Amino acid sequence: MSVSIVATPIINGISVTGSATTITASTAALGAASAAAMSVTPTGALTATNVQAALEALSVARDIKSFQQNTAPTGSTLTEGDTWYDLDDNEFKVYRETSTGVFQWVPIIVGAAGDTSDILDAGAF
Repeated sequence: MSVSIVATPIINGISVTGSATTITASTAALGAASAAAMSVTPTGALTATNVQAALEALSVARDIKSFQQNTAPTGSTLTEGDTWYDLDDNEFKVYRETSTGVFQWVPIIVGAAGDTSDILDAGAF
């Protein structure tokens, strides 16, 4: 006799149906398992085969951050290529090197660029 366990968000508790061959549970506790013990199927450029390795790969693969706030993000964790949507001015900006060793938030616009902005041109700025 095999036993089938099905988790569902609709049923509260555990109910046994039929000849006790199927158990349906929504609030049953699952045993603790480490992320390294949970297998995943690699896809695309992600080659990890467990959850822990996948999370680690995703965290270091791209250190680009995205912000949505009224004031410009600051701090030592900013990286060239970070993006910020300025909610006050409704502008999309990228953090980039504007001259040797000088990094600034530069608006990305569609149309003519000025001294303090870049043109969005086929995915490049």
